[in-house]
Amino acid sequence: MDVGVLSVRYAKALLEYAQDKGVAEELYSQAKMLLDCFAENPSLSVTLEDPLLTHRQKLELISSALSCSQMAKEVLVNYFNLIISKHREPYMASSLRSFIELYRKSAGITVVKMITAVPLEKDMEDKILAKVSGLLGKKVELQKSVDPSIEGGFIFDIDDYRLDASVANRIRQIRQQLLSKNKRIV
Repeated sequence: MDVGVLSVRYAKALLEYAQDKGVAEELYSQAKMLLDCFAENPSLSVTLEDPLLTHRQKLELISSALSCSQMAKEVLVNYFNLIISKHREPYMASSLRSFIELYRKSAGITVVKMITAVPLEKDMEDKILAKVSGLLGKKVELQKSVDPSIEGGFIFDIDDYRLDASVANRIRQIRQQLLSKNKRIV
């Protein structure tokens, strides 16, 4: 079966169950945290797929990483219990990614990506979030990253729109203009 289809099915079931229990928002933040754990520790996926670990050991490993209310923890442990009992451990991270996307869609959250040359200060981040949220009329979640190669300024992505106000981009534009003018002279 296709990984995407299976992951989305599990994610839909988790979202519906979480909404019924009233813990969808809390599960959303826990899912993001767990995905970060999978990204930072690739060996975690390998460990969870290890057939030598018992079902119980795998559940204990996951539940030890959770820091949420008792109800949310119960929902997630039941969810992972289902996945582990069906031997679907390789789909854990992708099902969490699918859950995050489905939750964002249902909650009307738009993801805005911002790349800067240096880390953003908290007050600047808050101002950006408030401004973008006001302009879009939606909840906004900021995903920020630092890339020193842009030299300064920022690159801003909202859905399919990109605003590149980086120094590196401006230098490229000026270079292109100069090359284009020199071709006309020769």
